[in-house]
Amino acid sequence: MISTFKSAILFAISLSTIPAHADFEKGIAAYEANDLPLAYKEFRASADDGHADSQFNVALMFEQGIGVEKDEKEAVSWYRKSAEQGNPLAQFNLGVLYENGRGTKVDFEKANEWYRKASKQGDPLAIGNLGMLHVRGDGVKVDKVAGVALLLVSVTLDNSSANNARKNISGTRGLTPDLIAEAQALSDKMMDGKDLLVPLDEYLKKDEPKKLESKTENAVPKP
Repeated sequence: MISTFKSAILFAISLSTIPAHADFEKGIAAYEANDLPLAYKEFRASADDGHADSQFNVALMFEQGIGVEKDEKEAVSWYRKSAEQGNPLAQFNLGVLYENGRGTKVDFEKANEWYRKASKQGDPLAIGNLGMLHVRGDGVKVDKVAGVALLLVSVTLDNSSANNARKNISGTRGLTPDLIAEAQALSDKMMDGKDLLVPLDEYLKKDEPKKLESKTENAVPKP
């Protein structure tokens, strides 16, 4: 089952609410002219000034070796700076790096943290990857209902070939009609709310006693 990773320089219009920085605009122009070292220089100047979208671009250039020597540790550092300012693209990519141990050790709990932040902002790929953490039990308890529900939301928001959510649903073993129906109901609740994490967390809290009860019932009695 495949996680999805964004790989696009931010073009022309800044995606955040932060006003575009002069060096950011120069970086875009240099990138479009295929002068990658100059693009890095300009993005880095505005990134050092705290411009979140420039920080994202610097991170991506380090991650992919665009106009600068590839350095995934630097990518993690710059993604984090941008992500902490609320950039959902950076939050998503940072989650991917933590999930896969690139530029840092594998840390599923941090991957979960950053996927949740990006998911709260409606990023469909982050929602799908968060779903896979729940399906596999990476950094969270295994919960296929929650996982499939998140994957369904992801597909609804982005049905493009760049999104692996549909393939991941098909590849998830042990799905029953009842489980799928429960996941669809949860998915509908998440789509209806302003914050999809609210119904997700409500479900997880309600489901916890059921799992504890099931473990108690299945426990071998002491002689």
